[in-house]
Amino acid sequence: MAPSTQLLDILGIPGSTSLSSAIDRAEVVRRGLSIESFKRVANYYQLSDVEMSKVVGTSIRTIVRLQKEDKPLNSTWSDRLYRLARVAAQAQDVFESADTATSWLKRPNRGLNGHAPVDLLDTDAGTEQVVELLDRIEYGVYS
Repeated sequence: MAPSTQLLDILGIPGSTSLSSAIDRAEVVRRGLSIESFKRVANYYQLSDVEMSKVVGTSIRTIVRLQKEDKPLNSTWSDRLYRLARVAAQAQDVFESADTATSWLKRPNRGLNGHAPVDLLDTDAGTEQVVELLDRIEYGVYS
């Protein structure tokens, strides 16, 4: 499965949706991802809704309210959720297994100064570190 297909699958966006370009994906994020996408990404990372809401930068009360009102996440929260799904798709591609990727993302890592990758995904700077580490693993640079 291609990383973009994995990304759509993790977000719960139908594969027939035309999101092949970065511009298309940016527009979807701007419009706001659904609470269903939020729950799918939380499920992928095996995080509770409370833990997941902290990672995307909102409260569980807000998530519950949006779910009741059937409204999407705002663009800021959607961008963070998209970032989580993108890293999950990359990890799944590198490790060739969703289970192995999830385990790696939640386990403290020497290459990240003892932090679990998921704990760094709440900032762009932390995400860069995780992505760089995944790239090194993919190309055999990381021991």
